[in-house]
Amino acid sequence: MTDAKSAIEVRPGSERDFAAVTGIQQRSPEAAQWPLGDYAGFPLLVALIDATIAGFCCWSRIAPGEAELLNIAVDPAFRRRGVASALLEALGAQAQGTVFLEVAEPNTAAIALYRRLGWEQVGIRIGYYSQGTINGIVMKKRSW
Repeated sequence: MTDAKSAIEVRPGSERDFAAVTGIQQRSPEAAQWPLGDYAGFPLLVALIDATIAGFCCWSRIAPGEAELLNIAVDPAFRRRGVASALLEALGAQAQGTVFLEVAEPNTAAIALYRRLGWEQVGIRIGYYSQGTINGIVMKKRSW
């Protein structure tokens, strides 16, 4: 039997994956809730376990050598199995440079994951989320 991490496949996402991505997003209230079509304009990565989409991330190149993680979510049924780590590793391989993200200050599980993977806090955006009521923690990592 293989361990869960070795069973994770990350590949570029496509329009055929949008319904699964939307389902994961809906089951992940801590993730940004984007309209379905908005993913078409950005690079999308999906992580699969046994041919089932278990998580996704979407990112953007913001300048030469700089990228931003725009959204990431893992289906609650697949959490704590290395899916987010696999997505972030694939993101780093594609983005090549410094990658930035914002995470809601109360999302301590995500912040702990990012820190464990080498991300560092570089700022706070006061009132960035929930109509100005929740701060955003800005983090970055020099790409892999």
